Amino acid sequence: MDLGTFGAILKYAIDIEGGAAGYYDSLAALAPAENKAQVAEMAAASRKNKQVLERTKRMEMQEMILEAISGLDTANYDIAFVAPSEYKAGMAHAVAIEGKAASFYCDSASKLGFLGNVKRILEKMGKEREARSAKLRSLQ
Repeated sequence: MDLGTFGAILKYAIDIEGGAAGYYDSLAALAPAENKAQVAEMAAASRKNKQVLERTKRMEMQEMILEAISGLDTANYDIAFVAPSEYKAGMAHAVAIEGKAASFYCDSASKLGFLGNVKRILEKMGKEREARSAKLRSLQ
């Protein structure tokens, strides 16, 4: 599906964060004791990101942004948030989730350059996702 509007991009980002929070909650339940807190922190970070995105959408939508956006398609960023059944495989999938989310945020930020505040938020989330991916790789 083409993400051709500001609202569609932020809705997709909100869905990513909601799905990631649930996924990390499930993964934390499977995690060994030494990794549980770190995985649970990722779930909490995703919930916080979701709140930031929802607030941003409310604030920026008041301006009725109608500028068309092209070049973003969900097919490039689709993420399966199926609850993991095993910790090791779940961690490998989490790395993939973070990579796709980081790509989505970076690509979206470049398309929304006309909205400076939104661009900064998406760039920051993209960088956080890249850092989370590296952290997850170290926990595997």
